[in-house]
Amino acid sequence: MVSLEANDRLSSQEAVLGSLLIEPKLIGPVLGKVADRDFLDDAYRQIFQAIRAQFVSGKPVDPVTVRDRLGGGETWSRLLLEIMEDTPTAANIWEYVPRMQEQARLFRGREIAQDLARVSDMEELRRGLDKLQALTVERQDVGRMNMEQMLQSFWQRHTTPHRYLTWGLSKLDQQLFADLGDMIVLGGYPSAGKTALAVSFAYHQSAEKRVGFYSLETSRYKLADRLIAGMAGIEMAAIKRGELTEAEWTRAADAAPKILRHQLELIDASGMTAGDIRADALANRYQIVYVDYLQIVEPENRRANRTEQVSAISRAFQQMAHGSGILVVALSQLARSEKARDDSRYVEPTMSDLRESGQIEQDADAVLLLYLEEPSRPNESRRVLKLAKNKDGERGRMYLAFDGAHQRFRQAGADQT
Repeated sequence: MVSLEANDRLSSQEAVLGSLLIEPKLIGPVLGKVADRDFLDDAYRQIFQAIRAQFVSGKPVDPVTVRDRLGGGETWSRLLLEIMEDTPTAANIWEYVPRMQEQARLFRGREIAQDLARVSDMEELRRGLDKLQALTVERQDVGRMNMEQMLQSFWQRHTTPHRYLTWGLSKLDQQLFADLGDMIVLGGYPSAGKTALAVSFAYHQSAEKRVGFYSLETSRYKLADRLIAGMAGIEMAAIKRGELTEAEWTRAADAAPKILRHQLELIDASGMTAGDIRADALANRYQIVYVDYLQIVEPENRRANRTEQVSAISRAFQQMAHGSGILVVALSQLARSEKARDDSRYVEPTMSDLRESGQIEQDADAVLLLYLEEPSRPNESRRVLKLAKNKDGERGRMYLAFDGAHQRFRQAGADQT
């Protein structure tokens, strides 16, 4: 006797396959989101593989051609017809697909959990827990494509313009084509404002994505004060002194509904390793992660020298981004640059100034460097945001005005490329 749970699981698979047989135009988009592993029943998996092979070959897809690709026979004919009859409509396929995938992950998760009950040491336990974490991530396996799949993917992905992640600065949005799965490094000298800029980016992106801001240096309460100062237009000095006026309390209350619509969480991460941050991010389903900052993340190997430790941390975040489909924005200290002899200004920083490891610039998909235009006048100086590395676009620099009283940045002056 088949359980109600099994019937429910199989009906989701049937609904997806039935939709593809009823409306072949759906096959292309579905192939970009569904894999063999999403079908737990062997017969349904074979049907999906036959549909995919028929589609990729450029030949018509219907019950007859799929049956013939499966080897023919009355059994396959009957099953294909039953699947189509049981599927009420192809219009709901995007409801069927995630339901089927969630049920498949749940089934595999239970299998892993059963194995965990029989582990004999901590290493086996860690491996099992890693497998469980991987089930929460869409990109579980090694990705590969042949040339037919490449062309198919190209048409699917570029039929409509792709929406890249934005940063709240129009010039940066035009030049930096960042996406989930990338690793971005934001480097800056101490007191240049990189944390304030990162918090601004994170808040902007959290209007549409789940964002986790892991702070290893500044408490979540101090970050919250900075955010509210900027969003409500309240001076930081008044917040720090605890002397908010009635008008300022009103502004804070007025800003609250907008703030509450953002999916941003501030995390005290002192003592966390890159592995800890990855596990926590996956558990909380963050789509974007900020790490402030990379050089003070707890190393996994305390016996390694400092360069090796920072390199390992950088590689771990790169693997987290590329392997988990999370945008990782890692803040980094810049080594203090020598001052130019003639005008006492800092020499413009380069990627080689990222502290303690050249591995950071190798791992990053893009590198942003933040510094003062006139270091001798820190309160009046504009900030320069230099796009020093940009794999998919142009490099350049832009000028920002920093309102320290309210922890706000805005574009200022003529930008150079």
